[in-house]
Amino acid sequence: MADYCPEDGTCTFEVLTHKSLEMKSDGIGALYPVVKNGDKTVLKFEYKKIQDPKLADDGYKEVIYAKINTKQDNLQLKNEKLNLAKVYFGRLCFCKGESGYYPVKQGKLMIQRQSDSTVTYSLKFEMDRVPQIIKEFYTTEKI
Repeated sequence: MADYCPEDGTCTFEVLTHKSLEMKSDGIGALYPVVKNGDKTVLKFEYKKIQDPKLADDGYKEVIYAKINTKQDNLQLKNEKLNLAKVYFGRLCFCKGESGYYPVKQGKLMIQRQSDSTVTYSLKFEMDRVPQIIKEFYTTEKI
């Protein structure tokens, strides 16, 4: 369970082991993620805004992906170094011109083993191309 989530939605955090993350491009140049079997670990944080069932096209979701080495004990990446973990932000909504997946270029990703059985994951970031609700998340997971 993610330790940071706005009150108007639900959040999930997943550590997907033995996977790989590839960003592909569709026919109009928009990026989309493909998670498949591999030798890395993919981190996925997702925020879903609670929808109003009376409103059409009210769906709104933000997704953050990162790909790290399996059994990564400690990691600290900042700004342009986020590319090493393929950190991507997805804003998925009926928001003309402001929906899609974008590389995260400003921020700090940290992974830290706190004991033999827990790891803390945190990301603080800013997007300059599209608005965002989630600007940070952190969670501690048992391993």
